Amino acid sequence: MHYDLRLKLIFQDAMPGLLRLLNLPAVLEYLTVGFPKRSKALPDFVVRLVDGRILHLELQSKNDPRIEWRCLEYWQVISEQWPDAEVIQVIIYAGDSPLKMANGIKRGRLTYGFDIVDLQQVAANTFLESAGDNERMLAALCHSDDPRATIRTILASWKHLSAKDIRDKLANLSVLSQLRKHDTIVKEESAIMPIEIDIRENAFVKWGEEMGEARGEGKLLTKILERRFGPIPEDVRVRISTANAETIETWAENLESARTLTDIFGLDASSHRY
Repeated sequence: MHYDLRLKLIFQDAMPGLLRLLNLPAVLEYLTVGFPKRSKALPDFVVRLVDGRILHLELQSKNDPRIEWRCLEYWQVISEQWPDAEVIQVIIYAGDSPLKMANGIKRGRLTYGFDIVDLQQVAANTFLESAGDNERMLAALCHSDDPRATIRTILASWKHLSAKDIRDKLANLSVLSQLRKHDTIVKEESAIMPIEIDIRENAFVKWGEEMGEARGEGKLLTKILERRFGPIPEDVRVRISTANAETIETWAENLESARTLTDIFGLDASSHRY
């Protein structure tokens, strides 16, 4: 018989004596059965800091009712991997719902804890004032009295970037903005950002077309037209609301060089002229 199995059998048979030694009552039932195999631990970020400490950073977009147990597992495997280093754990909460997660465990002799940073409680200026383009983007997840102004500031700070870099960052910003339900704001502001970039290459226009959101792109086009030309005639609104994605794309292409609504929609001069 395998050594470990024999040892377990011996101790099981001697359980009454062990319990007396530990000054504990008798066994009611054995619970040491086949527990589910622990899943592979995949923390989001584990880094070594310059002072030698190990930082485990975990990102959460939703409240996890067992986050404390997950983090305890992470702490265990990280501490076993680097036994001589102090391990710091921080949860970055980027969700839209109120924070409800526990930040530790207190059970019997076990006292374990970690930090949780709720980005909804962090001022947007904390990241807006950063030198890094990617860091400023995080301001979209933070507290702002005027989210539109915050997003506008982020976009305006990208003036020095190439069109390709802007498109890439717009795609990332769209993901972040959805966490705060501000994706519509980002789409509107990016479409009129004071940067020479073809609206056909706008990441949000492509994203909307690929998702089949002709109606949403129609609303976006209407918003842009209103800002550029003022109140839009009702028949133009109807045309936009009933158009397919391909037609809206054509109008968007015309928008770049248009001086009037006629330039965009190609209306016959003998009919309506705007």
